[in-house]
Amino acid sequence: MRTKVILFGTLAIATVSLVSCGNDEDVMPDTGGSKAEFSASINGTAKTRAIDRTWENGDRIGISGTTGGKAYTNVAYQTGGDGNFTAVTPGTEIYYQSADPVTFTAYYPWNDLQGASTITADTWAQVNQKTFDFLWAQANGSKANPDVAFTFAHKMAKVVLTVKRGADVSYDEIKAAVLMLEEFKYEGTFDVTTGKAEATGNPCVMWLFAGNMGADVKNNAPFSQNEKEETISYTMIFFPQTFDEALPFTAELTGKQSFTTNLDFTAANAEIDGEKAKNEWVAGRQYNMGIVLNKTGITVEGCTITAWNPVSGGDSQAK
Repeated sequence: MRTKVILFGTLAIATVSLVSCGNDEDVMPDTGGSKAEFSASINGTAKTRAIDRTWENGDRIGISGTTGGKAYTNVAYQTGGDGNFTAVTPGTEIYYQSADPVTFTAYYPWNDLQGASTITADTWAQVNQKTFDFLWAQANGSKANPDVAFTFAHKMAKVVLTVKRGADVSYDEIKAAVLMLEEFKYEGTFDVTTGKAEATGNPCVMWLFAGNMGADVKNNAPFSQNEKEETISYTMIFFPQTFDEALPFTAELTGKQSFTTNLDFTAANAEIDGEKAKNEWVAGRQYNMGIVLNKTGITVEGCTITAWNPVSGGDSQAK
């Protein structure tokens, strides 16, 4: 078994960049105007989002728009869980100040931007996915049509690795396996004005996403178990990015047996991009890949893209 150096990154807590200044400086409503009403869906599916597929009570989005020369910037709106949003702070509601149509921009999750337009985030600790599962939308409204229905799009990429037991491997060994991925960038930025999420920094070395103990348990990816199929699916959210080479994936089984294979997403992206497909994680796509752990190596099954926008790819083996 080869020696591995594990890099421990900072907590994956979204932090705000740039300088500070007042937020929503003067947003007292003009009672002579018409109040905007907001609702939101994800990719056209009402009342759903990425982490648990439903809006939770208290989920907040930031809304910006200019009407009648009055700018509303990063006004915090929240939902009771039904997909309808109201201002967090009474008196900060957005009102139409003229008859002209208004284009509103919204993003999730809300941050106190302090005058900035960019949020920086770190995806190392996947337990904090809600802080970096960035969504973005634009929609129009007016005094004549005050209801604004946002359709949010996912701006990150989701990778779901379903680990299965193969030859001479027990389900208990699958549960106890230490799993690692490397050569991707786990830091990045999200621009709330354009909705662009972009990876930054250097590629990581041997990131553990299953099998961490103690203080590092926060780095473990959320997972679900299928007792009938004897599989475990790990769900990870990353910044969109392109790779020069396939990503090394390593599994350590009981007894310290270690196997490595390479994960390539080109074939999966070809389902949508055709000949232009690259080995990359594309914003809004969910990559579903099956991985079979054997006592003699790893088999990578096809990768598919699902909704978010799921994808499917080729097979490979490791010894």
